[in-house]
Amino acid sequence: MNIKYAGIDVSSYQGNIDFKAVKAGKLKDTPVSFVIIRISAGKNPDTRAIANINQALEAGLQVGVYHYSTARDADSAKSEAELLLKLIKENDLDGKLSLPVAFDIEENDVLKLGKAVCTEIAKAFMDTIAAANYQPMLYTYAAAYNAYFNKDELKDYPLWVAAYIPEKTLNSTFGITNYALWQFGVAGNPDFDLEVIGSVAGVKGQCDVDYMYLDLAAKIKAEGKNVFPKENGTSYTLTITGIPTEDKANELKSYAESLGYNGTVTENKTVLSVGDKVMMQENAPVYGTTDKFASWVYTTPLYVRQINGDRIVVSTRTSGDVTGAVDRKYLIKL
Repeated sequence: MNIKYAGIDVSSYQGNIDFKAVKAGKLKDTPVSFVIIRISAGKNPDTRAIANINQALEAGLQVGVYHYSTARDADSAKSEAELLLKLIKENDLDGKLSLPVAFDIEENDVLKLGKAVCTEIAKAFMDTIAAANYQPMLYTYAAAYNAYFNKDELKDYPLWVAAYIPEKTLNSTFGITNYALWQFGVAGNPDFDLEVIGSVAGVKGQCDVDYMYLDLAAKIKAEGKNVFPKENGTSYTLTITGIPTEDKANELKSYAESLGYNGTVTENKTVLSVGDKVMMQENAPVYGTTDKFASWVYTTPLYVRQINGDRIVVSTRTSGDVTGAVDRKYLIKL
């Protein structure tokens, strides 16, 4: 996945943080633009939460918060969410948090309760946050996400996954690709700093480091969540074009919608000229019929010979016999 934004997540364990230095720093070559701050753990506020949040906002960072959960049932998770929302209200943070409210569920004593219970706990917390018009997000580590959660029941909420491994391993071995944020290491920790970040400007000691792949701040603001006023006439949409097959386009559309986008698939109107080299989509019909071409046609580079509106005549050679005619929308320009 293409990295869009770099950031950190912190708690009282990091002590005093120079957020202006954080904002001026980079992770590798990517400027630090966001921070996610622990606001509470179990039934208690984080002792540095409000100071950290206000200082990070003053420094110009995008700010989200997370709650470290110890809930062992749905009712307790709901109570934890209500405590967090109370902290937001009491400290005048409505309309100031531009990133999600994350639910951190990773304690072994909780996870061993099993998939059904862990899913209920996560849903209870995040549903409560969503009902208050804040954007929730699930945080856990990769192996736990695969083992202890019913993913279909949580698909409406973004995923923040912790995995201190190469991203290819996260994608292929763990099969996890649908994350909005990836906590990819602990800067300064010899065992978990795979990217060799070393240290983060403004932070003393070790610090979690993250990449964010979606502009969640823009999405939240456009949708009027986190008590941002909804922008009249503005919708946050994702348009998918130029995908080689309809099935693939619909697959991408479903993924986009699972992250909260309004997905649309537009017809592939490739601009073509005579002589262009193209590939034909598999099972594309002969123009104006339901007949199919010979199987080899779909795997062979072709040349545009004639153009008449959307009726495109193609062949395997630039001159001589033609292979047939096909609708423009089934051709991919090489």
